[in-house]
Amino acid sequence: MAAMDMQKNLLLAKKYMVESIFRAANVEGIGVTFPETQAICDGMSVGGHKIEEIEAVVDLKHAWQWCFEHPMAEINLETLQTINRIAGKMTVINAGCLRDQYDTPIHVTLRYGERYVPPLPQANMIIQDLIAIADEDAAIDRALELFCYVAKGQFFNDGNKRTATILTNLYMIRNGLGIFSIPPEKKLDFYNFLTDFYGNDDCKDALKSFLAEYCLTFGPTE
Repeated sequence: MAAMDMQKNLLLAKKYMVESIFRAANVEGIGVTFPETQAICDGMSVGGHKIEEIEAVVDLKHAWQWCFEHPMAEINLETLQTINRIAGKMTVINAGCLRDQYDTPIHVTLRYGERYVPPLPQANMIIQDLIAIADEDAAIDRALELFCYVAKGQFFNDGNKRTATILTNLYMIRNGLGIFSIPPEKKLDFYNFLTDFYGNDDCKDALKSFLAEYCLTFGPTE
């Protein structure tokens, strides 16, 4: 697919913002409907949800708005931390701060009962890795590589998939590559591929193939 103009991609992202927030919330286990997501984004109150669920949706909206205001932001550690700080403002402990030895260790349960324990993030390594991913020629593969890197890295106390999704979309917007989101009906498949990748780096290509088939949106902005 040929890249589109950045401004056209920005319009596409704005058009699908509520849909993207709805999808991201559902992947995180926040069971808001699309109309409820729209209402929350419009500043209305909705019943039947915990306050932290509403706050998570509002934070996602603010993270998207930051991307709209900074579409040419560099894909670097500062941007990564900014997105986590905004997307997790009301729901993540020490949002925007890399995990350290004083934080509770993260344990991700894999499909067969084993656990993936991500190492503590090292700022210098993240800086180098993001340069290696984002400085190559812009392509869908690079965007998906970026998502996989941030999602598996678990650099923050929480909100890592949200952060990975928003950063990936920022990369795609600035390079005219469309937008990225995970359909709720594919959530189980997504988690199966993701947990396989957590347990084995050799499973990354299968995850990327799944994401390329089901999680990319291109289209007219009219």
